[in-house]
Amino acid sequence: MTKVLITGGAGFLGSYLAIEAIKRKYQTLVIDNYNFETVDIQSKKFNCELIKKQSEVQGIKFIEYDADITEYDNLKMIILKERPSIIIHAASLVMDRLSMHLPDAFIKTNVVGSQNLINICNELDCLEHLLFISSRSAIGEKINKNSTIKESDLFHPINPYGASKAAAESFFHCYQFNSGTNVSIIRMQPMYGPRCRHDMLPWRIMNSILTQEEFQKFGDGNAVRDWLYIDDAVEAIFKVLENPNGFNTFNVGTGVATTTNEVIATCEQLAGSKANIKQVGDILGDAYFAGIADCTKIFNALNWKYKVDLVDGLEATYNYMLSQHRKNKNRF
Repeated sequence: MTKVLITGGAGFLGSYLAIEAIKRKYQTLVIDNYNFETVDIQSKKFNCELIKKQSEVQGIKFIEYDADITEYDNLKMIILKERPSIIIHAASLVMDRLSMHLPDAFIKTNVVGSQNLINICNELDCLEHLLFISSRSAIGEKINKNSTIKESDLFHPINPYGASKAAAESFFHCYQFNSGTNVSIIRMQPMYGPRCRHDMLPWRIMNSILTQEEFQKFGDGNAVRDWLYIDDAVEAIFKVLENPNGFNTFNVGTGVATTTNEVIATCEQLAGSKANIKQVGDILGDAYFAGIADCTKIFNALNWKYKVDLVDGLEATYNYMLSQHRKNKNRF
C-alpha cells in the first residue's frame, strides 16, 4: 500500500489532504508542529481527530507526529523510519502580513525547513513523487484587477512570505534536476471553506457576523483575490499527485477576480446580518491586485477546473461556522 507523508498535515489544507489520502487508500502520515500562527492548537487537534476517524472508517493506517521541519535530526529520523513513497510538503508559515515583521522566521521555516526536507529526501531510495504547496505570493503584485498569473511569470514577491516561497520553489527545482525524482509545484490561490484559517478574509467576516467581534477592513475594499474553495483545491492536488511527470509547476485557482467589498457583501447577504466593520488603512506587504490564476495548463494536462463558485462556497462555509458557533460558542 502506498505511503504518503504530509507535512503541515494538521492545518487547514493539510488535514483535508490527509482525509482525502485515506479515502484513496493511502497509508497516511502527518507531521505538524502545532503552532498557532493561523488557528489555535485545539483546532489543529480537532483536525487530527477528523483524520483519525476517517482512518478508522476506512481501515487505513494513520500516524501523527508532533515535529518541526526546522528540527533536522528529528525530521530525518521520522522520514527514514517511515520511508514514504510520496511526500506532500504543505508545512509553512503563511501570513504574508506577519512576514513583514518576522522575515527571519519565514526564512527559517519556509526555506531552511524545505532544504532540510530535500537533504533527507536525497537519502531515500523509495521516494516517487514530492509535491510542494507554493503560493501566488511568489509572483507578487499585478498591474490591474484582471491581470492573470501564468506558470512562466517571473518571481517578483512583495513580502518575505512570497520571497520564501519563491526561494523554496527554486531549491525544489534544483533537487529534481539533480536527483531525477518527480517534483510538482502547485501555486495555490487563497483558499477558504469549513475549518479554514482564521486569518483569511471569509472567516474573519463570518466570525464578525456571528460574534460581532470587530472586523478590520484594510484599505478601500477594492483589492482583489481569486478565492478557491477547499474541495476544488484538494481535487487539483490529487490530480497532480497521481500523475507525476518530471518537474512541473501548476497554477490552481478559479480565474475569477473578487474584491474585498464583494466578499463582505456576499457574506452579509448569506447571513442576513452585518459584520462589525472597522475601516483601517492599507497594510504593508499586502498585494492590492493579487492576480488571478491562468489554469490553462492544469486543464489541458489533467482536465481539472474548479467546480464551486464563490457564493456556494461561502454559503457552505457560513453554514458550517454557524453550526459550530451554536454548538461550541466560537469553536470554528
